[in-house]
Amino acid sequence: MTLTELKKSIHNKIDDLNDPKFLELVNRLIDNKDQVFKVPEEHIAGIEQGIKDIKNGDFISMEEFEKRYEKWLND
Repeated sequence: MTLTELKKSIHNKIDDLNDPKFLELVNRLIDNKDQVFKVPEEHIAGIEQGIKDIKNGDFISMEEFEKRYEKWLND
């Protein structure tokens, strides 16, 4: 899809929308397109540790998690 086709497709979809809250959200998204999400410093160490854990195979599958915490998940 070319850039022109993409713009036309998005424009057509927006024209068909009748949900003011969704349109406001789209408008804010476009207004803030140049803002960059910055990960807070206090989260970076945890992310780096998680990456190391995955590389070292130190993790469990979602299935295993659900088995371990089934009671907690269902409360």
